[in-house]
Amino acid sequence: MIYFIELRKNDEHTAGPKAPNDIYDISKKLGFKSLKLMIEDGKASKLKKKFEVGKLWLSLLFKLKKDDVIIFQHPMYGIKEAIKLIPIFKKIKKTKFVTVIHDLELLRGGTSTYDEEVAILSDKVLLPMFDKIVCHNDSMKKYLVNEGISESKLVNLDIFDYLCNKSQETENNGVGLIIAGNLNRAKSSYLYKLIEQNPNYTLNLYGPSFDKDINLSENIYYLGSFTPDELPNKLQGEFGLVWDGDSIETCSGNTGNYLRYNNPHKTSLYLSAGIPVLIWKEAAIAKFVKENNVGILIDNLGEIEEILSNTPQEKLDEIQKNAKEVGLKLRDGYYFKRAIEKCLDRREVKEYE
Repeated sequence: MIYFIELRKNDEHTAGPKAPNDIYDISKKLGFKSLKLMIEDGKASKLKKKFEVGKLWLSLLFKLKKDDVIIFQHPMYGIKEAIKLIPIFKKIKKTKFVTVIHDLELLRGGTSTYDEEVAILSDKVLLPMFDKIVCHNDSMKKYLVNEGISESKLVNLDIFDYLCNKSQETENNGVGLIIAGNLNRAKSSYLYKLIEQNPNYTLNLYGPSFDKDINLSENIYYLGSFTPDELPNKLQGEFGLVWDGDSIETCSGNTGNYLRYNNPHKTSLYLSAGIPVLIWKEAAIAKFVKENNVGILIDNLGEIEEILSNTPQEKLDEIQKNAKEVGLKLRDGYYFKRAIEKCLDRREVKEYE
């Protein structure tokens, strides 16, 4: 039997829970059995959390049989309990443990919730205990190997899936550049520097926490905040921008440097809508964008006007076509299906190959 640990979060207008929730849904479609961790995020007391984590492990003690598989998502609740119990379950129950990485806190660092002690336990102590680890890409794999994790444990995801009910794409997704995500000044300070430059192209903005007191020129539009499931049907533009940090010259700071290793979920959002991306050329996922010809790599945001004005229609048509093809895969859960089949040493995902 293959089980997965399910912990739902309800941050309605943020992308945070979207990727793990999609993995839960894909796992169910694959016939895996859910084991729910009943913690109301942000409201449960420490005692309640410890009780629920303990109850989960106790249920596993009775449920698991030899060669059963448990899928966790990383980082996870109950790190200290997992560190103690995973070796015991592997030895006594002969159970296989698989994890899917969403974030590596030691790499990301500097966030408002960052706790170095927890990050060390999570990334350096717990992570190596898993039999198989789904990591984001080759850059993250190389980092993990350098940290001492066996390469034979690591399977690349390549890109996060993005489940949604996308309506029929039109021939043209609109004009200009899309920036979607958390538009808070602290998180997306590059955006406000871009706005100050008064770019000579249409800029369509989507997401929570936008500073509505800022004066917008007539070609810049704030188009609202939507749930992650609604958003792919709302996006209008020729390209979606994948960028982070506080500079328009390069992706800088903790969040900018993190792009060298992670798969930003924003890339999946745009492509799930059939929209090509403009992405920093040093981002780890730029390799996927280039190999699948679903966007254009850029050094800095000063290149955007030239790209929007002078990209040959033939090239634009080709990358839009490719983006729609990749979008079909993302909406079907193809990439997680493929990665988990590799972790389970079987090969059943063939629809697009």
